[in-house]
Amino acid sequence: MTVPAAPVVPPNVTTGPWYFWCGIQPPGGGVVQPVLGWRESEPNALNPNPPFPKVWAMNLWVGPGVYDHYLASSGIWVDEGAQIVSTVTWENASSEWVQTASVLSGAAAGQQVSMTTLESWLNTGDNSNVFAPCVAELYGTNADQYWHFNFAFTNVIFRAATSVGVQSVCASKADYSNNQGGVALAGFKMLDPQTCYWESITLMPPGVSDSPNNQ
Repeated sequence: MTVPAAPVVPPNVTTGPWYFWCGIQPPGGGVVQPVLGWRESEPNALNPNPPFPKVWAMNLWVGPGVYDHYLASSGIWVDEGAQIVSTVTWENASSEWVQTASVLSGAAAGQQVSMTTLESWLNTGDNSNVFAPCVAELYGTNADQYWHFNFAFTNVIFRAATSVGVQSVCASKADYSNNQGGVALAGFKMLDPQTCYWESITLMPPGVSDSPNNQ
């Protein structure tokens, strides 16, 4: 992902925090999610005094099926235009979810964070479905009014444990929009029978063209 410019919000408006993320909802519910956050408090940053305004922060989160608490990694303050790569991996031998986030460019380049979570901590419900959501999660006053930019996840890869049904599930995903915003998918292909790839998955605010190039 590329860190966008800060949202343009009047000083007297207290909207936020906003979160943009692609993650995994494993069996049992809950979510494993590398998250880019705006107006998020960041008391435990790896770079607490960056040479740029503290606008966006990258974190790794996990939340169980009962959303009454969550775990969070240390954060990384990142500047506009920074490139970030994140991963979520299931380690079958240890029954753990492993997340990483690394800043590839910008003033925080070289900063990285990782987080490991036991499956037993997450598996608190009876939901057997597995999802790979990409979400704009906006809180605060009139958030949809001030969200005015597209947010793109690029070079998105989802790899399944087996090849059964993978291509049909991934290939069936299509652009979608409603009065709360939309999503546009571009450049889909199968890297192998287990691995789906998209050049980009773009989240769009309400009223924006369905073209991912309309920033």
